[in-house]
Formats: sequence, C-alpha cells, structure tokens
Amino acid sequence: MEKDFKVFVYPGGNPGTCYHSKNNTLESNHASEHYFFMNLRDSPFLTKNPQEAHLFFIPISCQPLSDEEPLPGYKEKVIKRYVKSLISTYPYWNRTLGADHFFVSCHNIGSTATKEIPFLLKNAIRLVCSPIYDSDYIPQKDVALPQILELSLPPDGDDMWNRNLMQLARSTVESRPLLLSQEMINPPRTKLGFWAGSPNSDVRKKLVLFQKDFQEFEFHFVEKLKRATVLHNFEKEIYRSKFYICPRGETQVGGVCLSESMAFGCVPVIVSDYYDLPFNDILDWDKFSVILKEDDVLELERILKSIPEGKYEKMHQNVLKVRKHFKWHSPPAMYDEFHLVMYELWKRRHIIRY
Repeated sequence: MEKDFKVFVYPGGNPGTCYHSKNNTLESNHASEHYFFMNLRDSPFLTKNPQEAHLFFIPISCQPLSDEEPLPGYKEKVIKRYVKSLISTYPYWNRTLGADHFFVSCHNIGSTATKEIPFLLKNAIRLVCSPIYDSDYIPQKDVALPQILELSLPPDGDDMWNRNLMQLARSTVESRPLLLSQEMINPPRTKLGFWAGSPNSDVRKKLVLFQKDFQEFEFHFVEKLKRATVLHNFEKEIYRSKFYICPRGETQVGGVCLSESMAFGCVPVIVSDYYDLPFNDILDWDKFSVILKEDDVLELERILKSIPEGKYEKMHQNVLKVRKHFKWHSPPAMYDEFHLVMYELWKRRHIIRY
C-alpha cells in the first residue's frame, strides 16, 4: 500500500476549505478532519497524475463555511456548485458514477450540507466521525473516522494554537491528551467507571435518573459542556477509572469519547444499538472494549463488576496496544490513525470503471 496506493486531489473549490488553504489553523471541535487534510497533503499517497490514481479526493470541508453563511442554505449551495463543476469539468466521476471518489465529513454541518447532493452520499466514499446506522452512513462503503476534539501542546510546552499548517509541518505534533506526569502512566484505577457530558439522549437521561445507584462511578452531567473542559477538570478522575462509559448521544456515540478512553488507558464501554465502530474490519473490538445494548444501561454496574479481573487486565493491556491507532501525528507515524484510514480507503480501491 505504501508504495502503490495513489490519490488524486481535485483543485479549486471554496478558498476557505481546509485542504487548499494553508492559512487555516488546527483549532477545531473536530480536529480529525484537519489532521487528515494536513497529513494527506504531504504524504507519498498523493499524485498529480489522475491517470495513476486509485481514488479521487473531493476536498470539501463544511467546517470553515460554518461562520460565513449570509443566507440559509448557503453552505449547501457552495458545496453543490463545486461538486457539480468537478463532474462537468473532469471525466473521472462518470467512469464509476463516483464510486472511486471520497470526501471527509466530520463536522455536523457536513451532514446537512451534503444532503443536497444525494448522488454524493449514495455513491462516493465518506469518511465520517461517529457514524450511526439511522443516518446516511452506509457500512462497507463509508469509513468510520475516530473523532478527536483538539490538539495538545507539544512536549516542550510551546504554544501551537495560533500556528498555521506550514508552521505545524515543521514540528512534531500529537493529538491530545498527553500524560500529565510520569506517575500517571500506570495509575491505580480505584473507580469502576467515568463519564462526563450532556444528558441529550434517552440513554444518557437514564444515567442521570439512576446515577445514585451507580456508587462506583464518576458521573458528571452538565449541559453543553465543552470536551476541553472535561479533560481539564476531570483528567485525574479519568486516569483513576477502569472503564470509560461511551453512551449514545443525540446523534452519535459520545463523539470523542472513544479516542479519549484509549488515550487515558481506560477500557471503553460502548452503549448504543446502532453504531459502526472505527476500523472494525481491522481491529477486534471485543478484545479491548465492552459493547452493550441501550437497554443494558441500568445493568451497567452489575455487568462491569461481573467481568473477571484477569479478563479486564487483558482488555486494559490491549487498549494500551491499540491506542496508537487512535492518534494523529504531524508528520504521520506508522500505524497511526492516518495510516489506518488510508488502509481502509486502499481496501475500497477495487472499482469497476466504465
């Protein structure tokens, strides 16, 4: 894959898109999208010759459009106009009806903006954060992209929040969180589980209603709590927890919850009926996570306590092994999130062309 797989990126588009504008910083609630653009730009997978490309990348990003909508439907019209111009200008879409094309849609704005282009959602491969089956996500065609919130500071503590992409490319950056100190690498995990967030779904409301029955959990319920606040205020509590609860939210499974649990060395507990786990055709999630139905939420404590200590230790060790696949780096590192995403795309490259 490293030597053979090639991706062609369409030029043009809105000047505010993350891919073509190198002045955009990586400040984002969904930094996975930014990381992917940045990593792909400087990767060996890129080709300027469309004839040797296996896949074609449509570099749309709804995120930078979110602050510049003068009229309702502005984002939808901008993206629809750009995609249609690609189809009419280049011959590559019509060879497969878009089956060898892909785009990234992590921000929730992307879900609404791209609905105006049904053939894009139906035919092209979509990299999407925290997908659920009752959305427009199509398993086996689309790729579940692990979602992260923001960037951490580099190890030297240098401020990177205002650097642009060109500056970032000259330094090594990792997605957060970083370990607080040496003693936090293997902390005593005295609490059974942790979760903090907004009770914006029926599953989470049950946790609120019955939280007094969960004596061995650290639960924090706050409306519209920013994930950065969670990490800042509750970092030590997360390190002390064996399990990290990832209940379905209003539209997805806790967003960045999975990546956070991996980074802190907690075994993720996924509570959702319909959710496509990232890299589930590469990684065996049963070996490093607990997957529950939404009806099981009231039995949460009993179920987790019933897991033998030896099995938990194996799951915990597996979390420490696989969490490298849920981190972004700049420049990319082998087996990190960027390379697994590219591997998922590589497996989808065998398309019949007309």
